[in-house]
Amino acid sequence: MTVETAAADTLLGALDRFRTAPSDVARYDTDTTTAARALRAAPGQVARLASAGLPHVVDPARGPLFDYDDLMNVGMFCGTGQTVPELGLRFLMRFAAAPRTSWFAPRDWEIGVHPSRTAGGEAAEDRAAGDGRKVTVRVPDLSAPGVELLEGGPFDEALHPSGYTAAVRLTGAAHTVRDPRIHEAWSEVVDALATRRVIYQTVPEPLRADHHRAWELGIADCVVASRLLADRLRAAGLEATARRGYLLGLFGSDHAWCDVVEDGVHKSLDPVFAFVATVGDERGVAESPEFAAACFGSRFNRLLPCRTDSAEPLVHFDGEPAPYWAMVGVGARPRRSS
Repeated sequence: MTVETAAADTLLGALDRFRTAPSDVARYDTDTTTAARALRAAPGQVARLASAGLPHVVDPARGPLFDYDDLMNVGMFCGTGQTVPELGLRFLMRFAAAPRTSWFAPRDWEIGVHPSRTAGGEAAEDRAAGDGRKVTVRVPDLSAPGVELLEGGPFDEALHPSGYTAAVRLTGAAHTVRDPRIHEAWSEVVDALATRRVIYQTVPEPLRADHHRAWELGIADCVVASRLLADRLRAAGLEATARRGYLLGLFGSDHAWCDVVEDGVHKSLDPVFAFVATVGDERGVAESPEFAAACFGSRFNRLLPCRTDSAEPLVHFDGEPAPYWAMVGVGARPRRSS
């Protein structure tokens, strides 16, 4: 067996570990070259995925075209440790293994939000002037607890043209939760993920918008889980909302969590972070029970909330939610002292 065949078999093994995007929400626009780059695989290996049943369409000029979310799930579940989604999750979650105090202390960040318009990762400003698509992005929520703008703005509207650069100070907070209604709703969502009754995987944006359908299909990501948790908390008589923003590192990643008010204090509930920190090495992330526990109430200094009402998309192209790969144009780094 050749190395390429062995690698292809590894990718094929991922196909029965997740659920592909329903045909009515799938977007088949990612070519073999882009797929191979994301999966760190040869084009021939991607072709074998198509032959094995990964949904796709065949374009006369471009060949097989795949749904990008499906490809991200192949990468996340194949277990090579080298695909873009595996490396991204591992890198972004490294802070969970750091000392507890580092999760909450004030931390200054420089961020740049300039979404890519191509799956190849070209920045929007580098595209031809005749592209014509209107890009809008959601701005930081400066009214949220622990968020301070150091430089940039003004951010007068929730949606900002094209993109922005800014410097922010994020301050975390360690909180505990006592209300039994919150405990019950939290346990229901986290247990569903932990028992694999609901699979944690990448979910297409149109299905994120119909989060109850996604949950019934047995799939969820951070947006779906946070929206569902917020619904259940509100049904129990609590003030809760799904939040969405950026998880900051050397690059920014779209992330969502739930905010609940207890005794007048806003507390963060992050069921997906808790799940990932619990399963540990299965996804290449260090297991951290202490961090998983902190996800039940605490606010972290790497999460920048944006102005949303219910975890709406952060980036739009021509008024429509941008594809997953638009996040290539989001960058962040610790701010250097002047």
